[in-house]
Amino acid sequence: MCAQCGACMGRKPHEELVKIEGIAAVGDTVAVEMPDAKIVKVSLIAYMIPLIGLLIGLLIGQTLLNSDLWAAFTGLIGLAVGILSVRIFDRKLGAQKTWQPKLLSVYHPEDTTLKEELS
Repeated sequence: MCAQCGACMGRKPHEELVKIEGIAAVGDTVAVEMPDAKIVKVSLIAYMIPLIGLLIGLLIGQTLLNSDLWAAFTGLIGLAVGILSVRIFDRKLGAQKTWQPKLLSVYHPEDTTLKEELS
């Protein structure tokens, strides 16, 4: 499937455990969808919050402590706070139905023929 559209960019297929609503059994291959706007928002959150934390930490360390070593240390603390913030935000978003992937179709595990098409 990946080789047809090229979206995998040469990576090998992998398994991921996700919670989705629909009729699928363990071991089934499924096609899921998430709106592009949601993917962009989640990507911005995942990358920008830690980056902002790092930059704020660097700024605090450099201006208040006037030391490159302390700036690096406070930058790492800011980065850690940003990463923890993303984890907390991820848990909150993950509980909301609108941020869950949508099940599009289910494929039979032995021959990957379409088992059920969902609309």
